[in-house]
Amino acid sequence: MGVHEAALVHPSAVLGDGCEVGPFCVVEAAAEIGAGCVLEPHSRICRGTRLGSRVRVGQGAAVGGLAQVRESTWDGACEIQDGARVGEHATVHRSASSGGTTRVGAGAMVLAYAHVAHDCTIGDGAVLANGVQLGGHVEVGRSAFLGGGAHVHQRVRIGAYAFAAGRIRLDRDLAPWSRAMGEPPRWAGPNRVALRREPGAPAFERVEAALRIVFRKGLLLDRAVEELRNSGDPISLELAAFAEGGSRGLLRPVL
Repeated sequence: MGVHEAALVHPSAVLGDGCEVGPFCVVEAAAEIGAGCVLEPHSRICRGTRLGSRVRVGQGAAVGGLAQVRESTWDGACEIQDGARVGEHATVHRSASSGGTTRVGAGAMVLAYAHVAHDCTIGDGAVLANGVQLGGHVEVGRSAFLGGGAHVHQRVRIGAYAFAAGRIRLDRDLAPWSRAMGEPPRWAGPNRVALRREPGAPAFERVEAALRIVFRKGLLLDRAVEELRNSGDPISLELAAFAEGGSRGLLRPVL
Protein backbone atom coordinates (compact mmCIF):
# COMPACT_ATOMS: atom_id res chain seq x y z
CA MET A 1 0.00 0.00 0.00
CA GLY A 2 0.98 3.64 -0.29
CA VAL A 3 3.15 5.37 -2.86
CA HIS A 4 6.06 3.38 -4.23
CA GLU A 5 9.43 5.10 -4.00
CA ALA A 6 9.83 4.86 -7.78
CA ALA A 7 6.54 6.70 -8.49
CA LEU A 8 6.46 10.39 -9.42
CA VAL A 9 3.67 12.32 -7.71
CA HIS A 10 3.47 16.08 -8.13
CA PRO A 11 3.29 18.01 -4.84
CA SER A 12 -0.02 19.61 -5.86
CA ALA A 13 -1.71 16.25 -6.56
CA VAL A 14 -4.24 15.07 -3.95
CA LEU A 15 -4.33 11.39 -2.94
CA GLY A 16 -7.16 10.01 -0.84
CA ASP A 17 -6.82 7.53 2.01
CA GLY A 18 -5.68 4.04 1.16
CA CYS A 19 -4.41 4.75 -2.35
CA GLU A 20 -1.85 2.45 -3.88
CA VAL A 21 0.52 4.02 -6.43
CA GLY A 22 2.80 1.48 -8.05
CA PRO A 23 6.36 1.83 -9.34
CA PHE A 24 7.00 4.19 -12.23
CA CYS A 25 3.52 5.72 -12.06
CA VAL A 26 3.22 9.42 -12.86
CA VAL A 27 0.60 11.59 -11.14
CA GLU A 28 0.72 15.11 -12.54
CA ALA A 29 -0.11 18.52 -11.10
CA ALA A 30 -3.55 19.12 -9.55
CA ALA A 31 -4.72 15.55 -10.19
CA GLU A 32 -7.24 14.27 -7.64
CA ILE A 33 -7.13 10.59 -6.72
CA GLY A 34 -9.98 9.32 -4.55
CA ALA A 35 -9.77 6.98 -1.59
CA GLY A 36 -8.85 3.39 -2.25
CA CYS A 37 -7.66 3.87 -5.83
CA VAL A 38 -5.03 1.56 -7.30
CA LEU A 39 -2.60 2.84 -9.94
CA GLU A 40 -0.71 -0.08 -11.41
CA PRO A 41 2.93 0.28 -12.53
CA HIS A 42 3.72 2.66 -15.40
CA SER A 43 0.24 4.22 -15.44
CA ARG A 44 -0.14 7.99 -15.85
CA ILE A 45 -2.75 10.35 -14.43
CA CYS A 46 -2.46 13.66 -16.27
CA ARG A 47 -2.80 17.12 -14.84
CA GLY A 48 -6.16 18.08 -13.35
CA THR A 49 -7.71 14.64 -13.86
CA ARG A 50 -10.21 13.51 -11.22
CA LEU A 51 -10.59 9.90 -10.08
CA GLY A 52 -13.37 8.93 -7.71
CA SER A 53 -12.96 6.31 -5.02
CA ARG A 54 -11.88 2.70 -5.68
CA VAL A 55 -10.84 3.34 -9.28
CA ARG A 56 -8.28 0.93 -10.71
CA VAL A 57 -5.96 2.06 -13.51
CA GLY A 58 -4.04 -0.73 -15.23
CA GLN A 59 -0.40 -1.00 -16.23
CA GLY A 60 0.64 1.50 -18.88
CA ALA A 61 -2.76 3.21 -19.03
CA ALA A 62 -2.94 6.98 -19.53
CA VAL A 63 -5.90 8.97 -18.20
CA GLY A 64 -6.59 12.62 -18.93
CA GLY A 65 -4.20 13.07 -21.85
CA LEU A 66 -4.50 15.93 -24.32
CA ALA A 67 -7.28 15.50 -26.88
CA GLN A 68 -6.14 14.51 -30.36
CA VAL A 69 -7.55 17.56 -32.16
CA ARG A 70 -5.76 20.62 -33.51
CA GLU A 71 -7.40 23.11 -31.14
CA SER A 72 -7.19 21.03 -27.96
CA THR A 73 -6.57 22.61 -24.57
CA TRP A 74 -5.40 21.44 -21.17
CA ASP A 75 -8.39 23.32 -19.71
CA GLY A 76 -10.73 20.45 -20.63
CA ALA A 77 -11.57 18.01 -17.84
CA CYS A 78 -11.43 14.24 -17.43
CA GLU A 79 -13.33 12.40 -14.72
CA ILE A 80 -13.39 8.70 -13.79
CA GLN A 81 -16.16 7.97 -11.31
CA ASP A 82 -16.32 5.61 -8.34
CA GLY A 83 -15.46 1.97 -8.84
CA ALA A 84 -14.55 2.26 -12.52
CA ARG A 85 -11.68 0.37 -14.09
CA VAL A 86 -9.30 1.47 -16.84
CA GLY A 87 -7.44 -1.54 -18.22
CA GLU A 88 -3.87 -2.10 -19.29
CA HIS A 89 -2.56 0.40 -21.86
CA ALA A 90 -6.00 1.97 -22.32
CA THR A 91 -6.23 5.71 -23.00
CA VAL A 92 -8.88 8.19 -21.88
CA HIS A 93 -8.46 11.72 -23.22
CA ARG A 94 -9.67 14.92 -21.64
CA SER A 95 -12.23 17.26 -23.21
CA ALA A 96 -10.98 19.29 -26.15
CA SER A 97 -12.61 22.48 -24.85
CA SER A 98 -12.54 24.58 -21.72
CA GLY A 99 -15.53 23.70 -19.57
CA GLY A 100 -16.04 20.32 -21.24
CA THR A 101 -15.58 16.93 -19.58
CA THR A 102 -14.76 13.42 -20.71
CA ARG A 103 -16.53 11.18 -18.20
CA VAL A 104 -16.34 7.46 -17.40
CA GLY A 105 -19.24 6.48 -15.14
CA ALA A 106 -19.33 4.61 -11.87
CA GLY A 107 -18.53 0.93 -12.17
CA ALA A 108 -17.74 1.21 -15.88
CA MET A 109 -14.91 -0.82 -17.43
CA VAL A 110 -12.61 0.45 -20.16
CA LEU A 111 -10.51 -2.63 -20.80
CA ALA A 112 -7.05 -3.26 -22.23
CA TYR A 113 -5.95 -1.14 -25.20
CA ALA A 114 -9.32 0.59 -25.49
CA HIS A 115 -9.41 4.29 -26.41
CA VAL A 116 -11.93 6.85 -25.15
CA ALA A 117 -11.52 10.06 -27.12
CA HIS A 118 -12.25 13.63 -26.05
CA ASP A 119 -15.70 14.59 -24.74
CA CYS A 120 -17.04 11.04 -24.58
CA THR A 121 -19.54 10.05 -21.90
CA ILE A 122 -19.52 6.45 -20.69
CA GLY A 123 -22.54 5.51 -18.59
CA ASP A 124 -22.51 3.76 -15.23
CA GLY A 125 -21.75 0.06 -15.52
CA ALA A 126 -20.94 0.16 -19.23
CA VAL A 127 -18.23 -2.15 -20.57
CA LEU A 128 -15.78 -1.38 -23.37
CA ALA A 129 -14.00 -4.67 -24.10
CA ASN A 130 -10.39 -4.97 -25.23
CA GLY A 131 -9.40 -2.75 -28.13
CA VAL A 132 -12.63 -0.74 -28.42
CA GLN A 133 -11.98 2.59 -30.15
CA LEU A 134 -14.31 5.56 -29.59
CA GLY A 135 -14.19 8.78 -31.60
CA GLY A 136 -14.85 12.13 -29.97
CA HIS A 137 -18.21 13.02 -28.40
CA VAL A 138 -19.45 9.42 -28.35
CA GLU A 139 -22.12 8.62 -25.75
CA VAL A 140 -22.39 5.12 -24.30
CA GLY A 141 -25.43 4.48 -22.14
CA ARG A 142 -25.78 2.80 -18.80
CA SER A 143 -24.83 -0.91 -18.76
CA ALA A 144 -24.16 -1.01 -22.51
CA PHE A 145 -21.58 -3.52 -23.77
CA LEU A 146 -19.17 -3.03 -26.69
CA GLY A 147 -17.38 -6.14 -27.87
CA GLY A 148 -13.64 -6.35 -28.47
CA GLY A 149 -12.26 -4.29 -31.31
CA ALA A 150 -15.47 -2.33 -31.94
CA HIS A 151 -14.94 1.02 -33.67
CA VAL A 152 -17.41 3.85 -33.06
CA HIS A 153 -17.58 7.00 -35.21
CA GLN A 154 -17.50 10.39 -33.53
CA ARG A 155 -20.81 11.68 -32.14
CA VAL A 156 -22.49 8.28 -32.31
CA ARG A 157 -24.77 7.43 -29.38
CA ILE A 158 -25.18 3.92 -27.94
CA GLY A 159 -28.25 3.58 -25.78
CA ALA A 160 -28.62 2.08 -22.33
CA TYR A 161 -28.40 -1.73 -22.10
CA ALA A 162 -27.40 -2.00 -25.76
CA PHE A 163 -24.93 -4.51 -27.19
CA ALA A 164 -22.50 -3.95 -30.07
CA ALA A 165 -20.71 -7.03 -31.37
CA GLY A 166 -16.93 -7.29 -31.46
CA ARG A 167 -15.09 -5.67 -34.41
CA ILE A 168 -18.22 -3.85 -35.53
CA ARG A 169 -17.89 -0.40 -37.16
CA LEU A 170 -20.72 1.78 -35.89
CA ASP A 171 -21.38 5.03 -37.73
CA ARG A 172 -25.01 5.44 -36.66
CA ASP A 173 -26.79 5.53 -33.32
CA LEU A 174 -27.70 2.22 -31.66
CA ALA A 175 -31.05 2.39 -29.89
CA PRO A 176 -31.37 1.54 -26.20
CA TRP A 177 -31.93 -2.13 -25.29
CA SER A 178 -30.84 -3.21 -28.80
CA ARG A 179 -28.13 -5.31 -30.43
CA ALA A 180 -25.97 -4.43 -33.43
CA MET A 181 -24.08 -7.09 -35.37
CA GLY A 182 -22.47 -7.77 -38.73
CA GLU A 183 -20.60 -5.93 -41.46
CA PRO A 184 -22.11 -3.65 -42.53
CA PRO A 185 -23.77 -3.19 -39.12
CA ARG A 186 -27.40 -4.22 -38.77
CA TRP A 187 -29.95 -3.91 -36.01
CA ALA A 188 -30.27 -7.42 -34.57
CA GLY A 189 -33.21 -7.24 -32.17
CA PRO A 190 -33.55 -6.56 -28.45
CA ASN A 191 -30.70 -7.32 -26.07
CA ARG A 192 -32.49 -10.03 -24.13
CA VAL A 193 -29.46 -10.94 -22.02
CA ALA A 194 -28.96 -7.47 -20.54
CA LEU A 195 -32.67 -6.86 -20.06
CA ARG A 196 -33.04 -10.04 -18.04
CA ARG A 197 -29.73 -9.90 -16.17
CA GLU A 198 -28.81 -6.27 -15.44
CA PRO A 199 -30.16 -4.66 -12.26
CA GLY A 200 -32.58 -1.85 -12.99
CA ALA A 201 -33.31 -2.89 -16.58
CA PRO A 202 -36.89 -2.27 -17.74
CA ALA A 203 -39.31 -5.14 -18.34
CA PHE A 204 -38.53 -7.04 -21.53
CA GLU A 205 -42.13 -7.08 -22.75
CA ARG A 206 -42.44 -3.28 -22.64
CA VAL A 207 -39.11 -2.80 -24.38
CA GLU A 208 -39.99 -5.32 -27.08
CA ALA A 209 -43.28 -3.56 -27.78
CA ALA A 210 -41.57 -0.17 -28.18
CA LEU A 211 -38.77 -1.51 -30.37
CA ARG A 212 -41.29 -3.28 -32.60
CA ILE A 213 -42.80 0.07 -33.56
CA VAL A 214 -39.47 1.46 -34.75
CA PHE A 215 -37.83 -1.64 -36.19
CA ARG A 216 -40.50 -4.18 -37.17
CA LYS A 217 -43.49 -2.30 -38.60
CA GLY A 218 -41.82 -0.82 -41.67
CA LEU A 219 -42.71 2.76 -40.72
CA LEU A 220 -40.75 5.84 -41.67
CA LEU A 221 -38.94 7.13 -38.60
CA ASP A 222 -41.13 10.19 -38.11
CA ARG A 223 -44.27 8.03 -38.19
CA ALA A 224 -42.74 5.55 -35.77
CA VAL A 225 -41.81 8.36 -33.36
CA GLU A 226 -45.34 9.72 -33.56
CA GLU A 227 -46.77 6.31 -32.68
CA LEU A 228 -44.36 5.98 -29.76
CA ARG A 229 -45.40 9.36 -28.39
CA ASN A 230 -49.08 8.58 -28.79
CA SER A 231 -48.70 5.43 -26.69
CA GLY A 232 -47.78 7.48 -23.61
CA ASP A 233 -45.70 4.63 -22.17
CA PRO A 234 -42.49 5.92 -20.50
CA ILE A 235 -40.36 3.34 -22.31
CA SER A 236 -41.84 4.39 -25.65
CA LEU A 237 -41.30 8.05 -24.82
CA GLU A 238 -37.66 7.38 -23.92
CA LEU A 239 -37.11 5.58 -27.23
CA ALA A 240 -38.82 8.42 -29.15
CA ALA A 241 -36.54 11.00 -27.52
CA PHE A 242 -33.47 8.93 -28.36
CA ALA A 243 -34.54 8.47 -31.98
CA GLU A 244 -34.95 12.22 -32.45
CA GLY A 245 -31.93 13.34 -30.45
CA GLY A 246 -28.84 12.48 -32.47
CA SER A 247 -26.94 13.84 -35.43
CA ARG A 248 -25.73 10.56 -36.99
CA GLY A 249 -29.06 8.89 -37.73
CA LEU A 250 -30.48 5.71 -36.23
CA LEU A 251 -29.29 2.22 -37.16
CA ARG A 252 -32.43 0.45 -38.43
CA PRO A 253 -33.53 -1.83 -41.26
CA VAL A 254 -33.65 -0.33 -44.75
CA LEU A 255 -37.26 0.16 -45.84
